[in-house]
Amino acid sequence: MRVQFHETLVNLAAHPLVWGMARLARRVGPVWKVPGLGVLISDAECAREILRRDDEFTKNGPGSFAQGMTVGLGPMALSNMDGAEHRQLRAAIADLLTPARADVLLDNRADDVALMCSRLSRGECVDLVHFVRGWSGRLAFELLGIAPPVGREEEASQEIVRLSERMASMLGFSRPSKRQIRIAQADREQIAAYFRDGYEQPAPAMSLSGRMQTLGFTFEQAISLLVMFVMAGTLTTGAALPRIVALLADSGSFGQLAANPALIPQATDEGLRYVTPLPGTVRVVKHDTEVQGHKLAADSRLVILTCNLARDAKLFTDPDRFDITRSHNPRAKRSWYGAGPHRCAGLNLAQRQLHAALSAMISAVPNVRIVKRRVAFGALLPAYAHLVVQAVDR
Repeated sequence: MRVQFHETLVNLAAHPLVWGMARLARRVGPVWKVPGLGVLISDAECAREILRRDDEFTKNGPGSFAQGMTVGLGPMALSNMDGAEHRQLRAAIADLLTPARADVLLDNRADDVALMCSRLSRGECVDLVHFVRGWSGRLAFELLGIAPPVGREEEASQEIVRLSERMASMLGFSRPSKRQIRIAQADREQIAAYFRDGYEQPAPAMSLSGRMQTLGFTFEQAISLLVMFVMAGTLTTGAALPRIVALLADSGSFGQLAANPALIPQATDEGLRYVTPLPGTVRVVKHDTEVQGHKLAADSRLVILTCNLARDAKLFTDPDRFDITRSHNPRAKRSWYGAGPHRCAGLNLAQRQLHAALSAMISAVPNVRIVKRRVAFGALLPAYAHLVVQAVDR
């Protein structure tokens, strides 16, 4: 009950209406048309088919996330692109996002995790939200191949994540206001200012900036993609890691994981299933069609409730229970990362980043307790604003 209580608070703080509708949708059925909101999709296999049929269900259209993303970030943010243009750009950067490349990036920032764990082992209190912001920000600079300002590495890393969080809050399930758009565009320019000078210099070949330079992109053409990767790369892990550690602490599973490190891959998957960092995504139906017996009209807005897909009772027994020993049904295919051509491009880095953090923490301390927590209000990705933890004895 403690686990469900705190997770409910996190979700309600971010999306009170959508979270309530999502919970109700699980009871109503796999496909539910809600006037003014769209067609809610809660069935995992139905959602996977929609996401894989990319030519029929577009990311762009009235009421889509992509529409707001284009206004706030620009047209080349990858996540707001469709069709051949999207496939070509994604293929051009695919080798920068492999498991091996993710390991290199994490090795380069291993000292960040070691310092955090050293503080825990000395009995100090650590705000995991603050830690993961700085760590993810530094990894973003590494991925882009641009160095943060000398002497301001921590400040810059924290700031690009803070700005990304505020920009992302604009990309909710409702149309952003003119004021929100102005704020998002101003935040985009502040992030861009950190990268502009670096982009003017030759970047490492195995970096996102280096690849965009090789492809002939000017800075103004590339900045949408660079900022999108900062947002996606920092916010997902930034939201997920503190929530997963909170789950482990609240359920009494942290000590179990420390005693059996072989469970880390299962615990990571179960944590991601339970928190589902991005609770939903949107597609627009291009023409009248049918999916698994459900008729969908042209121009319909489909709200694919990822938070429900990850708790589909056909795939997960007792889906509201958090269990780090759970063996996931192969049919689930890590639905929290999406499916089809738009499946999360940074999943290798996200998965390995979570593994690295959990491995280091359980090696450093036998257990943790939560000293203080505060949920984040109005965030695109439900998250904690603060999660302060401290080591405890066995």
